Amino acid sequence: MGQRFHRAAGFVLALSAVCLLIATVPLDFWPTPRPGDSYVFDPPLFSAIWVQRTLIPVLVMCANVLFLIGLSALFRRDSASMSHLQRVFGFASLVGTGICVLGTLLFTTAGPNDIGTELTALLVLALSFGLIFSGLIGWGAGYLRSGELRLGAALTGVPVFIGVYFGLSLAGIELPSGGGLLLSTPPSLMALVVGYDLWVDDNASDTG
Repeated sequence: MGQRFHRAAGFVLALSAVCLLIATVPLDFWPTPRPGDSYVFDPPLFSAIWVQRTLIPVLVMCANVLFLIGLSALFRRDSASMSHLQRVFGFASLVGTGICVLGTLLFTTAGPNDIGTELTALLVLALSFGLIFSGLIGWGAGYLRSGELRLGAALTGVPVFIGVYFGLSLAGIELPSGGGLLLSTPPSLMALVVGYDLWVDDNASDTG
């Protein structure tokens, strides 16, 4: 693939980061009416209720799809220089991201009382997160082993950070999430770092 395609994939990853960050901005930031107010059948554009009902599902879906496209471009670019084990981990993370897209679609399209679809979506998302986290750690470790510190730190940093966050939460240590903004920042940074690597077409990985 040429550098032009890699640059396009890098831009796609940057766009996915923007979508994810906007989707996790606290609803208090948006104008009224807000969730919990009297029921509004036709909320105005960019009100908190409209953002919750319409904008956030679209942004989350777009972020997941764009993230999958960008990671696929990275995998295809570097797969020839990866070890077999690193390639397996990378492929697992791509499969997990694809399953996450499916789970997100099920969750966002479920009706208000469609408990069966919501439970199915949660199970699908749980499976996808397991594949994504384990895949990113193995994929990133391969880059670290070959001296590609930027990509390695970006890929492994996200699951490590989120794992530590939830580990501290389970231990009873309350940490602020900023309405999800804190948890969305590491994946967004990873998307930006990987996107930059694709944009400059820095294919110097010698993983073997």
